[in-house]
Amino acid sequence: MHTIYGGDKMLIRYSFKNFRSFHDKAEISMKATSQTTLNENIIRINGERLLPSTVIYGANASGKSNIIMSIKIFKKIIICGSLLYKDIDLDDLELCPFIHDGETNPISFEIEFINKNKHCIYKLEIEVEKCRRGNRTILNEEFYIKSCKKYHLIYKRNKSHIDISTDRFALKQMETEAKFINDITEKLSRNMDASVPFLTSGFKNIISNDLANCVISFFSEKLITIDNFTITTSSVQLKSNQTIEKNFTVWNQTLDGFVKGADFGPQQMIFKSDVDDNDEHTANMQLFSVYNFNDQNIFIPAQLMESSGTLKLIDFALLFQSFFPKGCTFFMDEFDASLHPEIVKGIISLFHDSDFNTEGSQLIFTTHNPIYLNNKIFRRDQIAFVEKDRINFQSSVYTLADFGSTDVRNDENYLINYFKGKYSSLPYIDFSSLFKGDD
Repeated sequence: MHTIYGGDKMLIRYSFKNFRSFHDKAEISMKATSQTTLNENIIRINGERLLPSTVIYGANASGKSNIIMSIKIFKKIIICGSLLYKDIDLDDLELCPFIHDGETNPISFEIEFINKNKHCIYKLEIEVEKCRRGNRTILNEEFYIKSCKKYHLIYKRNKSHIDISTDRFALKQMETEAKFINDITEKLSRNMDASVPFLTSGFKNIISNDLANCVISFFSEKLITIDNFTITTSSVQLKSNQTIEKNFTVWNQTLDGFVKGADFGPQQMIFKSDVDDNDEHTANMQLFSVYNFNDQNIFIPAQLMESSGTLKLIDFALLFQSFFPKGCTFFMDEFDASLHPEIVKGIISLFHDSDFNTEGSQLIFTTHNPIYLNNKIFRRDQIAFVEKDRINFQSSVYTLADFGSTDVRNDENYLINYFKGKYSSLPYIDFSSLFKGDD
């Protein structure tokens, strides 16, 4: 394998602050360090050296899941175009700041990515009452585009004012003129909605629909956040505007490849339809396991025969087939739960394969399984840890690369040293009090 040359969309870094168990800034960076080993685990795009994957370790309740939750909420805000989620039944606790310091500080999100060959940075800072719905206010919002190693401001917005850049680069990106910007800025500032991102409202509708969609489409089409597998494998419904036969063919081919590749039991797993030829509305697709008895294929509903791990793999197969070829970034919480490590290692290898991952898809996942602490699979900058301070209850995230090459060598046994406590992030376990009698 050799270095991957990705498509025109990839995550560079994502950070957030004052969210749930994270008080200080936490960042997941997909920028490769200067490490010289495992260069095949590098994707080159627009002069950037990026990573195709990151694995995140941490004890129970350390805050790993909060990383996935934060990007999921950030995505929801951009897609919905509002902090209030008017069309969504939002859990009161979803947009919850760090609560242990007694202060009310804003929640902030920041993302840097490449999409449609534009190198973008988007920031959002939100004022939220602790664990309460309402009184959600955008304090600051910023949008930059990088060119020739320089970050150019497109616009900056605070609670009461919008500053839209009129320099030559910004005007070219927005495909507009300085006079128009100067004429419209005051009006846009007066009519701001404190709960609505400027990106998804005035900027998109009045200034530059194309530039706004560069950010919005990255969230809606390229960021896949999974905190649990909720695809119903036993019954998938296709709408009338979808080509049923075509989807059957593609999905069944995908399933066939995963079943044979994983070798977990049935001869085949397929979707079959109960659609009536006269029904022009919907078709219910039932997932079946196919077993051969006495030279006859027996079709058994998959949920009756297969393990949770097998069904989860099928869920992932359908997800994978739909989004991997498009060059997407997958944020997945406990992705490997119920799956054999060798199957997971096989999936990871697809992200690291330059011949297969031609569009630069990325995988960021949390796990408890130490088997992936392997210097033959991951570089130091691909292995992250989350740890929670037992005194201040603050989570923090760091990578093996943060230790430096002298403290963590490329050739050392990451797994053994992890359990020796060299990298911290191990759970503190003491159940003895459960078995002590009353004094």
